[in-house]
Amino acid sequence: MQDLTKITREEMIKMAAETRKRVTNAVVPQEKLDKYPATVELLHVPTRVGPSDVYFSYKNKEEKTPLIINLHGGGFIRERTPSDDLFCRKLINSLNCKTLDIDYRLAPDYPFPAALHECYDVVKWAFGNSEQLGIIPSQIILTGHSAGGNLISGITILAKESGDFMPAFIVIEYPPMDLYTDPDEKPSGSKGIPSERARLYNLYYCDREQQKDYLVSPIFAGPELLSGFPKALVITAEEDSLCDEGEQFALNLARAGNEVTLKRFKGAGHGFTIYDMPGGEEAFELIVRFIKDNLAEINR
Repeated sequence: MQDLTKITREEMIKMAAETRKRVTNAVVPQEKLDKYPATVELLHVPTRVGPSDVYFSYKNKEEKTPLIINLHGGGFIRERTPSDDLFCRKLINSLNCKTLDIDYRLAPDYPFPAALHECYDVVKWAFGNSEQLGIIPSQIILTGHSAGGNLISGITILAKESGDFMPAFIVIEYPPMDLYTDPDEKPSGSKGIPSERARLYNLYYCDREQQKDYLVSPIFAGPELLSGFPKALVITAEEDSLCDEGEQFALNLARAGNEVTLKRFKGAGHGFTIYDMPGGEEAFELIVRFIKDNLAEINR
């Protein structure tokens, strides 16, 4: 096994750039995007780490709607993709909402806590600019895939501590919730992230001594940090090595007194909801139903 403690940050940046070249994104034909019409604007939202590229999508800008803020996956080292655009378009056309899709700063160029602080500041900005966005501030929802699900947990913990805002509810999909435990010690998943790559991703994101921080590994957050979370939907994939830690986090949320819906998709692999894999459509329908039902409850 390579001694990762001897890799410099400069070497990590070069290695991550090569990884991004090798790990290709799913191809999303333009006709598939066009099936879910939406206007997409690129905004530059001010944050403490600099302007954030945020994609604002909608069908009718003037109509006040709920807002879904989406945080993409990619092991903290890969950017927003056309698959994220498609996911947001499908949400807009299924829920009559608007979306903000954050193309947050990537590790290892920007290690923890850059992406967390950037995403937190974008969410706070959305709450403070509801009139400009044409959205209902009490109906702001966070969705996150993989690394994005991890960031949602950190955002919510920080929001609870600060009192700045609180999402109406959150959707977390196949999240890495324990960056401290070595990937070889986790259950093997035939459709998960290979251990060697996962180990590198974790180190790209933060130093080994930081990996047990509850904002890096939310599985270590105690009940005093998790109590008072919004309603949550947690989705896991049976063949993903991250399945157990995602489910343990959902259990921790429930034990802290929160309302949690947990669904494991049998036979599914990591990234299945975003990359058109088996179980993805069923999971998307569950997400839409969860959001619709909870919005209806708010509006009663």
